[in-house]
Amino acid sequence: MAPVAGSLARLRRALIPDGFLRGLVFILIGAPIMAFGLYLTMRTTWGVGPWDVLHIGLAQQVGFSVGRAHQLTGLSLVLMTLALGGRTVTLVTLLNTTLVGLWIDLYIGWDMVPLLAGWAGLIYVALGVAVLGFGIALYLHPGLGAGPRDGLMLTLAQRTGQPLYRVKMAMDISAMLTGLLLGGPAGLGTLVVAFGLGPAIHFFRHLLHHAEAHARSRFQRAAARPTAYHEGRTTR
Repeated sequence: MAPVAGSLARLRRALIPDGFLRGLVFILIGAPIMAFGLYLTMRTTWGVGPWDVLHIGLAQQVGFSVGRAHQLTGLSLVLMTLALGGRTVTLVTLLNTTLVGLWIDLYIGWDMVPLLAGWAGLIYVALGVAVLGFGIALYLHPGLGAGPRDGLMLTLAQRTGQPLYRVKMAMDISAMLTGLLLGGPAGLGTLVVAFGLGPAIHFFRHLLHHAEAHARSRFQRAAARPTAYHEGRTTR
Protein backbone atom coordinates (compact mmCIF):
# COMPACT_ATOMS: atom_id res chain seq x y z
CA MET A 1 0.00 0.00 0.00
CA ALA A 2 2.84 2.39 0.78
CA PRO A 3 4.24 2.42 -2.81
CA VAL A 4 0.72 3.01 -4.20
CA ALA A 5 0.08 5.81 -1.70
CA GLY A 6 3.44 7.37 -2.57
CA SER A 7 2.67 7.21 -6.30
CA LEU A 8 -0.74 8.80 -5.79
CA ALA A 9 0.82 11.55 -3.67
CA ARG A 10 3.39 12.30 -6.40
CA LEU A 11 0.65 12.34 -9.04
CA ARG A 12 -1.42 14.74 -6.94
CA ARG A 13 1.55 17.07 -6.47
CA ALA A 14 2.24 17.00 -10.21
CA LEU A 15 -1.35 17.71 -11.23
CA ILE A 16 -2.18 20.11 -8.39
CA PRO A 17 1.00 22.06 -7.55
CA ASP A 18 1.23 24.54 -4.70
CA GLY A 19 -0.72 27.70 -5.46
CA PHE A 20 -3.10 25.86 -7.78
CA LEU A 21 -6.09 28.04 -6.87
CA ARG A 22 -4.28 31.09 -8.25
CA GLY A 23 -3.59 29.19 -11.46
CA LEU A 24 -7.24 28.13 -11.59
CA VAL A 25 -8.42 31.74 -11.44
CA PHE A 26 -5.99 32.81 -14.17
CA ILE A 27 -6.94 29.99 -16.58
CA LEU A 28 -10.68 30.58 -16.01
CA ILE A 29 -10.15 34.23 -17.00
CA GLY A 30 -7.56 33.53 -19.69
CA ALA A 31 -9.41 30.76 -21.57
CA PRO A 32 -12.26 32.92 -22.95
CA ILE A 33 -9.75 35.64 -23.84
CA MET A 34 -7.54 33.19 -25.75
CA ALA A 35 -10.56 31.71 -27.50
CA PHE A 36 -11.81 35.14 -28.57
CA GLY A 37 -8.41 35.97 -30.04
CA LEU A 38 -8.49 32.73 -32.04
CA TYR A 39 -12.09 33.41 -33.06
CA LEU A 40 -11.15 36.85 -34.44
CA THR A 41 -8.51 35.34 -36.71
CA MET A 42 -11.13 32.91 -38.02
CA ARG A 43 -13.45 35.75 -39.08
CA THR A 44 -11.28 36.87 -42.00
CA THR A 45 -10.36 35.50 -45.40
CA TRP A 46 -6.63 35.86 -44.74
CA GLY A 47 -6.08 32.47 -43.13
CA VAL A 48 -5.72 31.44 -39.51
CA GLY A 49 -2.82 30.49 -37.24
CA PRO A 50 -0.80 27.35 -38.05
CA TRP A 51 -2.56 25.16 -35.48
CA ASP A 52 -6.01 26.42 -36.45
CA VAL A 53 -5.32 25.43 -40.05
CA LEU A 54 -5.12 21.92 -38.62
CA HIS A 55 -8.15 22.31 -36.34
CA ILE A 56 -10.40 23.65 -39.10
CA GLY A 57 -9.17 21.08 -41.63
CA LEU A 58 -9.75 18.27 -39.13
CA ALA A 59 -13.21 19.60 -38.28
CA GLN A 60 -14.14 19.69 -41.96
CA GLN A 61 -12.97 16.15 -42.62
CA VAL A 62 -14.35 14.46 -39.52
CA GLY A 63 -17.49 16.50 -38.98
CA PHE A 64 -16.51 17.83 -35.55
CA SER A 65 -16.90 21.42 -34.44
CA VAL A 66 -13.74 23.52 -34.56
CA GLY A 67 -13.69 23.70 -30.77
CA ARG A 68 -13.95 19.92 -30.46
CA ALA A 69 -11.11 19.49 -32.97
CA HIS A 70 -9.08 21.95 -30.85
CA GLN A 71 -9.80 19.88 -27.72
CA LEU A 72 -8.93 16.53 -29.31
CA THR A 73 -5.70 17.88 -30.78
CA GLY A 74 -4.75 19.31 -27.39
CA LEU A 75 -5.52 16.03 -25.64
CA SER A 76 -3.37 14.14 -28.16
CA LEU A 77 -0.47 16.52 -27.47
CA VAL A 78 -0.89 16.08 -23.71
CA LEU A 79 -0.71 12.28 -24.12
CA MET A 80 2.40 12.64 -26.30
CA THR A 81 4.00 14.86 -23.65
CA LEU A 82 3.28 12.30 -20.93
CA ALA A 83 4.57 9.45 -23.12
CA LEU A 84 7.85 11.35 -23.57
CA GLY A 85 8.18 11.85 -19.82
CA GLY A 86 7.30 15.54 -19.84
CA ARG A 87 6.61 17.21 -16.50
CA THR A 88 4.59 20.20 -17.70
CA VAL A 89 1.12 18.66 -17.42
CA THR A 90 -1.03 19.95 -14.55
CA LEU A 91 -4.76 20.45 -14.09
CA VAL A 92 -4.23 23.92 -15.55
CA THR A 93 -3.04 22.18 -18.74
CA LEU A 94 -6.13 19.98 -18.84
CA LEU A 95 -8.42 22.94 -18.19
CA ASN A 96 -6.70 24.85 -20.98
CA THR A 97 -7.24 21.89 -23.31
CA THR A 98 -10.95 21.75 -22.47
CA LEU A 99 -12.03 25.35 -21.94
CA VAL A 100 -10.46 27.09 -24.95
CA GLY A 101 -12.19 24.72 -27.38
CA LEU A 102 -15.47 25.13 -25.50
CA TRP A 103 -15.30 28.92 -25.73
CA ILE A 104 -14.38 28.81 -29.44
CA ASP A 105 -17.56 26.86 -30.17
CA LEU A 106 -19.60 29.28 -28.07
CA TYR A 107 -18.25 32.29 -29.95
CA ILE A 108 -18.88 30.62 -33.31
CA GLY A 109 -22.41 29.71 -32.23
CA TRP A 110 -23.11 33.25 -31.04
CA ASP A 111 -21.74 34.66 -34.34
CA MET A 112 -20.26 37.54 -32.35
CA VAL A 113 -18.46 39.46 -35.11
CA PRO A 114 -19.10 39.62 -38.87
CA LEU A 115 -16.76 38.08 -41.41
CA LEU A 116 -14.38 40.78 -42.60
CA ALA A 117 -12.91 40.35 -46.09
CA GLY A 118 -10.35 42.44 -47.98
CA TRP A 119 -7.50 44.39 -46.45
CA ALA A 120 -9.68 45.39 -43.51
CA GLY A 121 -9.62 41.73 -42.44
CA LEU A 122 -6.02 42.17 -41.39
CA ILE A 123 -7.34 44.32 -38.52
CA TYR A 124 -9.01 41.21 -37.13
CA VAL A 125 -5.80 39.23 -37.55
CA ALA A 126 -3.68 41.83 -35.75
CA LEU A 127 -6.28 42.29 -33.01
CA GLY A 128 -6.64 38.53 -32.67
CA VAL A 129 -2.89 38.12 -32.19
CA ALA A 130 -2.91 40.81 -29.48
CA VAL A 131 -5.92 39.33 -27.65
CA LEU A 132 -4.55 35.79 -27.91
CA GLY A 133 -1.12 36.92 -26.71
CA PHE A 134 -2.69 38.61 -23.68
CA GLY A 135 -4.76 35.52 -22.84
CA ILE A 136 -1.74 33.22 -23.06
CA ALA A 137 0.39 35.58 -20.96
CA LEU A 138 -2.40 35.70 -18.39
CA TYR A 139 -2.73 31.95 -17.89
CA LEU A 140 1.06 31.47 -17.94
CA HIS A 141 1.61 34.22 -15.35
CA PRO A 142 1.29 32.04 -12.20
CA GLY A 143 3.69 29.45 -13.69
CA LEU A 144 1.44 26.51 -12.80
CA GLY A 145 1.22 24.57 -16.04
CA ALA A 146 1.93 25.00 -19.73
CA GLY A 147 -0.65 24.52 -22.47
CA PRO A 148 -0.65 21.29 -24.49
CA ARG A 149 1.37 22.75 -27.38
CA ASP A 150 3.89 24.60 -25.23
CA GLY A 151 4.26 21.58 -22.94
CA LEU A 152 5.11 19.30 -25.86
CA MET A 153 7.48 21.94 -27.26
CA LEU A 154 9.39 22.10 -23.97
CA THR A 155 9.51 18.32 -23.67
CA LEU A 156 10.75 17.84 -27.26
CA ALA A 157 13.41 20.51 -26.75
CA GLN A 158 14.65 18.69 -23.64
CA ARG A 159 14.60 15.31 -25.38
CA THR A 160 16.26 16.41 -28.63
CA GLY A 161 18.59 19.12 -27.33
CA GLN A 162 17.30 21.51 -29.98
CA PRO A 163 16.55 25.16 -29.12
CA LEU A 164 12.94 26.08 -28.45
CA TYR A 165 12.53 28.23 -31.55
CA ARG A 166 13.49 25.31 -33.84
CA VAL A 167 11.12 22.94 -32.09
CA LYS A 168 8.29 25.49 -32.22
CA MET A 169 8.95 26.17 -35.90
CA ALA A 170 8.91 22.45 -36.71
CA MET A 171 5.68 21.93 -34.77
CA ASP A 172 3.95 24.93 -36.37
CA ILE A 173 4.98 23.95 -39.90
CA SER A 174 3.91 20.33 -39.33
CA ALA A 175 0.51 21.43 -38.02
CA MET A 176 -0.01 23.86 -40.91
CA LEU A 177 1.00 21.38 -43.62
CA THR A 178 -1.20 18.66 -42.15
CA GLY A 179 -4.07 21.15 -41.95
CA LEU A 180 -3.56 22.19 -45.56
CA LEU A 181 -3.77 18.57 -46.66
CA LEU A 182 -7.07 18.35 -44.79
CA GLY A 183 -8.39 21.51 -46.48
CA GLY A 184 -7.72 24.05 -43.75
CA PRO A 185 -7.35 27.77 -44.65
CA ALA A 186 -3.89 29.33 -44.72
CA GLY A 187 -2.64 32.65 -46.00
CA LEU A 188 -0.94 35.87 -45.01
CA GLY A 189 -2.81 35.79 -41.70
CA THR A 190 -1.15 32.48 -40.90
CA LEU A 191 2.26 34.12 -41.13
CA VAL A 192 1.12 37.09 -39.04
CA VAL A 193 -0.04 34.76 -36.27
CA ALA A 194 3.04 32.54 -36.52
CA PHE A 195 5.54 35.40 -36.25
CA GLY A 196 3.51 37.90 -34.23
CA LEU A 197 2.25 35.74 -31.38
CA GLY A 198 5.61 35.22 -29.67
CA PRO A 199 6.39 38.95 -29.35
CA ALA A 200 2.80 39.62 -28.19
CA ILE A 201 3.09 37.02 -25.42
CA HIS A 202 6.49 38.40 -24.38
CA PHE A 203 5.13 41.96 -24.23
CA PHE A 204 2.10 41.08 -22.12
CA ARG A 205 4.07 38.81 -19.78
CA HIS A 206 6.48 41.67 -19.10
CA LEU A 207 3.51 44.00 -18.56
CA LEU A 208 1.84 41.62 -16.11
CA HIS A 209 5.05 41.07 -14.12
CA HIS A 210 5.59 44.83 -13.94
CA ALA A 211 1.98 45.46 -12.88
CA GLU A 212 2.16 42.76 -10.19
CA ALA A 213 5.46 44.11 -8.83
CA HIS A 214 4.02 47.64 -8.77
CA ALA A 215 0.84 46.49 -6.99
CA ARG A 216 2.86 44.49 -4.44
CA SER A 217 5.09 47.51 -3.76
CA ARG A 218 2.10 49.80 -3.24
CA PHE A 219 0.47 47.25 -0.93
CA GLN A 220 3.62 46.93 1.16
CA ARG A 221 3.93 50.72 1.46
CA ALA A 222 0.26 51.02 2.41
CA ALA A 223 0.61 48.27 5.01
CA ALA A 224 3.65 49.99 6.53
CA ARG A 225 2.02 53.41 6.92
CA PRO A 226 -0.32 52.60 9.84
CA THR A 227 2.55 51.01 11.76
CA ALA A 228 4.72 54.07 11.31
CA TYR A 229 1.84 56.33 12.32
CA HIS A 230 1.10 54.21 15.38
CA GLU A 231 4.75 54.22 16.43
CA GLY A 232 4.84 57.99 15.99
CA ARG A 233 1.79 58.39 18.19
CA THR A 234 3.16 56.20 20.99
CA THR A 235 6.46 58.09 21.20
CA ARG A 236 4.79 61.40 21.94
